[in-house]
Amino acid sequence: MHRAIALFLLLGGCASLDKAECLNADWYAIGLEDGARGRAVERLGGHRRACAEHGIAPDTQRYLAGRGEGLKSFCTFQRGYSQGRAGQAFADVCPAELAGPFAAGYRQGRDLYELHRQLASVQAEIKKSKEALKEGIRDPRARAREVERLEALAREAETLEGEINRRPSN
Repeated sequence: MHRAIALFLLLGGCASLDKAECLNADWYAIGLEDGARGRAVERLGGHRRACAEHGIAPDTQRYLAGRGEGLKSFCTFQRGYSQGRAGQAFADVCPAELAGPFAAGYRQGRDLYELHRQLASVQAEIKKSKEALKEGIRDPRARAREVERLEALAREAETLEGEINRRPSN
């Protein structure tokens, strides 16, 4: 059991396996890890190529069984939400029976991510506008336009903040 956990952790960040790892691989555990991380089934091809260099073939059935089990922990509303909220690309790896909750969570998280991006952009524009006013726009009309622009930006930021605050934080 400890050996499987060690291998599980070892494989987390690498794309290929060495000879000893291929010889002693627990393909179920490797698939479980890949599934739990939302990795595409093509990841098995990388393992296959790495082990082929040593004349070893992965146990595809065990890998796919483990990956399927791992996907159960990945393909959840909460994981989809956190992926979307972090601005990550949509991971289209979930089987049909698990895809709905993951996609719904992803959309909610991605919507919130986009609102935060818009707010950051507006806040950057507010900062530029304040700096322009602070530096002293001499033309009264130009200054009035910049004040109006700043007020509009402040209203937009307030609207975005309100929308963000109305969203569930999951």
